[in-house]
Amino acid sequence: MSEEARGRRRADLGVFDFTLLVIGAIVGADIYVVSAMGARFLGPAQLVAWVAAGVLAALTALAFVQCSAILPKVGGTYAYAREAFGPLAGFLAGWALYLGESVALPVFPLAFANYFAYFVGDSPAVNVSVKLLLVGVVTAVNVRGIQMGARLNDALTVAKLVPLGLLVAVGVAVVATHSAQAAEHATPFAPLGWGGLGSAVLLIFWAYAGYELAVLPAGEVSEPQRTLPRGLVLGMAIATIFYLLTAATVVIALPTETAQASQRPLADALASLLGILGLPSAIGAAVMSAGALVSIAGVYDVFTLSLARLSYAMARDALFPAPFAKIHPRFHTPYLDIAFQAVCALVGSLLFDLRGLIAISVFFLGLCYVATAASALRLVQRHPEGRLLVPALRPALFLAVLAGAYLSLQAPPPLLALGAGAMLVGFAAYGLRRGGWREGVKLLAGAEDDERRLERWAARRERWLVDWSLRGDVQR
Repeated sequence: MSEEARGRRRADLGVFDFTLLVIGAIVGADIYVVSAMGARFLGPAQLVAWVAAGVLAALTALAFVQCSAILPKVGGTYAYAREAFGPLAGFLAGWALYLGESVALPVFPLAFANYFAYFVGDSPAVNVSVKLLLVGVVTAVNVRGIQMGARLNDALTVAKLVPLGLLVAVGVAVVATHSAQAAEHATPFAPLGWGGLGSAVLLIFWAYAGYELAVLPAGEVSEPQRTLPRGLVLGMAIATIFYLLTAATVVIALPTETAQASQRPLADALASLLGILGLPSAIGAAVMSAGALVSIAGVYDVFTLSLARLSYAMARDALFPAPFAKIHPRFHTPYLDIAFQAVCALVGSLLFDLRGLIAISVFFLGLCYVATAASALRLVQRHPEGRLLVPALRPALFLAVLAGAYLSLQAPPPLLALGAGAMLVGFAAYGLRRGGWREGVKLLAGAEDDERRLERWAARRERWLVDWSLRGDVQR
């Protein structure tokens, strides 16, 4: 993009625009997955966990915004930590981010199959076939590149919002006309006590993740030092309110025992609410299940692209095996990265469950947030001219470090051990980089044309994501 074009683009993204971008990056498929998971630990008091997760998300998102204002580079956490603390720190941060997002990939086909089962039943053969179909279509779309991906996501835009708005509206109607029955489902408020608050926050936080995608176009925002923090605060506040309304609707719709066991919480919630109002409950379940399928597929599409960008950036620096840096000669996409992600998503969705995948994913993401917040503190010290105009910025960034550590430490002990082992594997791989991967450096030295083509492709995709969000779409 030319400087002149970049300047014109910068003028287009104000506080309102960036606020929409934050909301669009957060709200989406996740709410269909985790909307009732907190009930297992807190009952109706899961609403407190939704507020706590929102506060933690706001703190850590501030660190991403500060880093991107100073260093708007491809690679996210990896690029920030590398610039702030050197190659080893950059690799470990990028490795944690890659693991966190890779582990989360199977969540999408798992959730998709759960909601699809409403229409076709839950037989093992159908379950596997549905997962294979989703992974195959999304992989093909992303290998083909931006144009096909844009057409797919445009087709999914409006359909995502209607079911969620309908659910909240019906919930309000039930509270207005059947308040006693709604209150019965929310009483007692904390039947299981508060010991499970940390576990509930760990799972619920996954619904807020995604704001790191919103800071990608930080270099195209007018007055970034003012616009970014204001848009972030507004966007996080609106997303938190939206989530609270949805979670509260689930609380008043489903008894605690039902919510704990539900595989399709929003579909079950709308069906229950319509039944309370004396309307056909099957219609509600079908509408919400269809909305979940659309939203999950759309977010999985964008998620696949983002993770491929990270592995490409690290492979270009010889921190991942050289094949991850190859791009398709015709479509100019990192096709080997995307194909590898497809295998991980499919295998993971067949071997693991939703709660375990989300918990270990947030463990790794917590490490990324620690690295990003620490990098923000260091980068502000080195580049004070890029400091965001936020009161008490340094204390807030220090709290973001603690927030990331808190999230990671909420994982169950077996997952903590597994996560620590995976990080040690990454550390050992970095130590071997000078040997086994040295040939990769030589291969990458002649790939400048590939780099330029991918950068053009990435820039087009990022601009399209901005335009898409500004049209009112809601993504993850």
